[in-house]
Amino acid sequence: MMASLPQAGAQAPAAETADPDAPIYVVRYIDVVPSMKKAASAALKQVREACRTDPGNVRCEIAERLEQQNQFVVLEIWKDQKALDAHGTNAAATAAHDKIKPMLESPYDVRIHRGLSVAPPQSPPSGRITYVVTHVDVIPPRAADAVSLLTKMAEASRNEAGNGRLEVLQQLNRPNHFSVVEIWPNRKIFENHAASPAIIAFRNELQPMAGALYDQRLYKVPD
Repeated sequence: MMASLPQAGAQAPAAETADPDAPIYVVRYIDVVPSMKKAASAALKQVREACRTDPGNVRCEIAERLEQQNQFVVLEIWKDQKALDAHGTNAAATAAHDKIKPMLESPYDVRIHRGLSVAPPQSPPSGRITYVVTHVDVIPPRAADAVSLLTKMAEASRNEAGNGRLEVLQQLNRPNHFSVVEIWPNRKIFENHAASPAIIAFRNELQPMAGALYDQRLYKVPD
């Protein structure tokens, strides 16, 4: 489950979901050697285009981390598990992943999810937007509490001025792990959101159930 296309040509294991027709959300963290950042960015754009040509792809985006620009994230939605599995045999995607393989600073970290609290998929807004991707890990006995809390936060935050996306995803093989994917017009607007009383209250309520640090990363669209 944790390694859909971890290397070129590898295929995703079957998703642990009761609904085989449910959309599959994939978050891939890719860290490359800093000196290879430019080459990796070009190869990842090829991955994105190969991904988008697959008939079962709903959305595929890449983003580059603001602070450590040798770190990238790939955000995908697939129509169902069958579509994701078929992507594992896409020759263009395999070739692009082969280009990235010798550039890696660490192995791919691939997380496969179901949509927990999501809006209908849309293309990202235009302009120099800021992506925010947060990994949330809670202790297993508090997973249901986290589902309720994250859903409430997402529903409220989507109504904020400037929010372009807020998706809460639940990892299929580890249901106490979540990914939160956001889009904001710029970093300042996101920081204002993060400092709002509602988000501070959310973080305070989440903390007692946390199983690891609240891992929040900011990204931009690659040049």
